[in-house]
Amino acid sequence: MDPLRQLKKDIISACRVLSQQKLVEGFGHVSARIPDSELFLITPRISLALVTAKELLTLNLKGEVLKGDQPAPFEAWLHTAIMKTKPGVNAITRIHARVANIFSVTDRKLEPVHNHGSFFSGGVPVFYPPDLIATAELGAAVAEALGEKPAILLRGNGQVTVGRTIAAAVMMAIYLEEAAEILHGALQIGAPIPLTANESSRRREEALPPVDLERAWKFFKNRAESS
Repeated sequence: MDPLRQLKKDIISACRVLSQQKLVEGFGHVSARIPDSELFLITPRISLALVTAKELLTLNLKGEVLKGDQPAPFEAWLHTAIMKTKPGVNAITRIHARVANIFSVTDRKLEPVHNHGSFFSGGVPVFYPPDLIATAELGAAVAEALGEKPAILLRGNGQVTVGRTIAAAVMMAIYLEEAAEILHGALQIGAPIPLTANESSRRREEALPPVDLERAWKFFKNRAESS
């Protein structure tokens, strides 16, 4: 299959997975870098459960829409800034996971307590301004706050996850909410025992090697397509 066509297909798969997992409901967006270019594809201002490949937009790193007829997401600057400043990031999800959102509006750090949470060692950073990321300046601030982490919480406004591939960014979104759910549950019955940096490092190697990333990606795609 043509690489660009496959990229579009994978973005649509990501949209369906995130919708099926209830990490987005009506609002949210996904983007992916077009290899060997300074362009990226992004979902338009359409529900991820409904968007089609032909509706995807092509943007450059100036935030300009080069191809597509649909309106761009209000927070397209968020994707532009991350793509521009982080060449190792090739895919971004912008989601609204319910439990992770709880940690964005409290002083309790979202830190890992189980294996799949190990990707969030040291805690998930929080971007504290409650604004929608509708300007280049706010996009740059989110990108800076994200640092080298795979996820960031936007205070009261959802989350962003990133990855080297679409599959990786989607799995970070799924594992972020799983980490939040388990930590939230642990807080109801006792004092959580966070993974140490050493434990997190070892667990990350075991939790999602390439073979298991592909395994998980296929599972969630199949579940979304079957629902």
